[in-house]
Amino acid sequence: MALIVFLHENVAIKKFDLDRNGLCFGRSVKCDVFIEDNLVSKEHARIEAVEEPEGSGQHEYYINDLNSTNQTHVNGTAITRIKLNNNDMIRIGRHTFKFLDEIDSEAEKTLKLHKSWIPGVYYTKDDA
Repeated sequence: MALIVFLHENVAIKKFDLDRNGLCFGRSVKCDVFIEDNLVSKEHARIEAVEEPEGSGQHEYYINDLNSTNQTHVNGTAITRIKLNNNDMIRIGRHTFKFLDEIDSEAEKTLKLHKSWIPGVYYTKDDA
């Protein structure tokens, strides 16, 4: 499952789950992600979920700028439409969001700690 994390000074403030309907960002209270900022258009950007062509049930996520006045930026570049990848940074107005996709994320993987034959020395190994 994918989600958007609203960041303030690199601290997660709020999380928004992405479903098949996507998310709309803007200054309008009708948007899924309401952003109270005069630099943000009423309907600024939209993230949409597109099912992968192989029929695997997995989704790819695209962000579209909705002809906003101040553009939508992904990883520092102004975009009109782009596929989102895990850990992409999105800037809308003065606000920063992070895109996280658990399918592409290694964050959930926990390494196993092993004790060596040397007292007090531990190690991890990748089981891949």
